[in-house]
Amino acid sequence: MVRVGHTVRRPRRPFSDSVNAFLAHLRDGGFDGAPEPLGIDDRGRDILSWLDGDVGIPPFPDWVADADLLVSVAELQRRMHRTAADFHPPSDWVWETANLPPAGLGAIVCHNDLCVENVVVQRGRAVGFIDFDFAAPADPLIDIAIAARHWVPTKVPSDITDSRAETDLVGRFSEFCSAHGLTADERGRVVGHLDDFLDRALVTMKGRADAGQPLYVAEWERGYPLQNRRSRAWLEDNSEELVRAR
Repeated sequence: MVRVGHTVRRPRRPFSDSVNAFLAHLRDGGFDGAPEPLGIDDRGRDILSWLDGDVGIPPFPDWVADADLLVSVAELQRRMHRTAADFHPPSDWVWETANLPPAGLGAIVCHNDLCVENVVVQRGRAVGFIDFDFAAPADPLIDIAIAARHWVPTKVPSDITDSRAETDLVGRFSEFCSAHGLTADERGRVVGHLDDFLDRALVTMKGRADAGQPLYVAEWERGYPLQNRRSRAWLEDNSEELVRAR
């Protein structure tokens, strides 16, 4: 993946046509917080528009802990979900769904990987999402859970290596859910999805590490399995307070 002028060139994948159709729908629906698909170049790569702004890269800068930024991520995600709601792809379209449960009733196409590195920030607010490789039909509450996992983040403070370790994590979760307008029942479902996401991620990470994929091998050897289980325990310990609006 490389930048060429005001575009990004990406190798095509089996799911490229599905993702590009989704991105085109978002743009046509007035959502400007995603790259615009611009065709295929003479080397067979997808051409996407470049989104200007800052992206948090590990080690994460202090600004990732800003409460207004957290809320703006949820607000932009909520806008994306609204625009995606009337996108109805055929059932035989190809998507990358390695870490998702089967899509059920009420599923819409979601980003499904809103980590810090995939959010473009301008003047302290989220203005765009990038890297839609994991876009696929899913319960939007799963997409919210994944974003909360990365942005709150839902970890024990000792596993957080940036300034968010000193923040009120339960309070940040509440702010994120409030920006989405979630009820107590929906917050509970988000927590349940977080539990399931961590269980699936443990299996996925092990499979990719066992296959020798370098990034996953490194993460596994850095202690991901124990960190994953500590996160699971943190959710259990705080579950009642997490579903209670503040």
